[in-house]
Amino acid sequence: MSAPDEQDQREGAEPKPRVPAPSDATPVEPPAPPSQSADANALKAKVDAKSAADAANSSTTPPPADAPMADELPAAAKLADPPATGALPSDPVASLEKTAEAAVPAPEGAQPADAAAKVTPAVAAPKPAAERPARPAKEVEPKEAPRIAPPAGSVNEILAAAVPGVEMKAYIVPNTVGTSVAVEVARENLVAVMTAARDDSRLDLKYMRSLSGIDWQEDGLEVVYHLSSFTTGHHLTVKTRISTEDPNVPSVSSLYPAADWHERETRDMFGINFEGHPNLVPLLLPDDMTDHFPLRKDNPLQEIEEWQGDNLREGAAEDGE
Repeated sequence: MSAPDEQDQREGAEPKPRVPAPSDATPVEPPAPPSQSADANALKAKVDAKSAADAANSSTTPPPADAPMADELPAAAKLADPPATGALPSDPVASLEKTAEAAVPAPEGAQPADAAAKVTPAVAAPKPAAERPARPAKEVEPKEAPRIAPPAGSVNEILAAAVPGVEMKAYIVPNTVGTSVAVEVARENLVAVMTAARDDSRLDLKYMRSLSGIDWQEDGLEVVYHLSSFTTGHHLTVKTRISTEDPNVPSVSSLYPAADWHERETRDMFGINFEGHPNLVPLLLPDDMTDHFPLRKDNPLQEIEEWQGDNLREGAAEDGE
């Protein structure tokens, strides 16, 4: 015991209360703030007094004569919120509850309920289906390419001298790749002209580059022979035209062996019969298909539509076209 305590006991004085050390002190709670319920009760009491006063005034003061009755008000006016005139609401309890809710701070970053209700996600408007564009009108092409007379000294003059008395029409098509002189001869003179083109030393057209057919529809069918020479450098195109009712042409496979398969292919595609061919059997089609000619223009095939380039409509890939 310390000296002052001993002295107090000796003198009979009351012992002093012991002050606890800071480490032993209990935390002191701050005074509680006034509760919101007390404020709400006080406010409710004021509202009740105000409501009673308003009721007394309304019972003594009649409404204006021209004021509309409640039943006469439109539905929109009955449901609309009262204007903000500073008057107390008709339901003070509900108003107090809303006031208490508004006093509670909202979490950081949260939006008010009204703002969240008004904000709606932006929905993209549905893309209208694209319409198929009209196919561009095709220009009417001339049935035959422009023709001009060959210049003097061309291969057609040498051929005419090699087969005197044979009528032929000679011309060239300008602005074409590998422009060569073309001669049209009758079917009856075809073998004589082809023989002279091969055997005449001035021509020496021993190489047949190709043989093909053309369907001119109402103007008949045509067989085209392309000949070349490795020694003289001449090029010549021989043509003969026949009718679809009589599609027969003499075979030149005995003069040009390369004509063997070319004539078989032309017979398959155009139905042209090459008389004198040693083995004119189908080359590309089945053996029993002898009345179907795929490259004739009257062949019943569906029109092919190509959707590409400028004709490709927008959004075509989206609907699987």
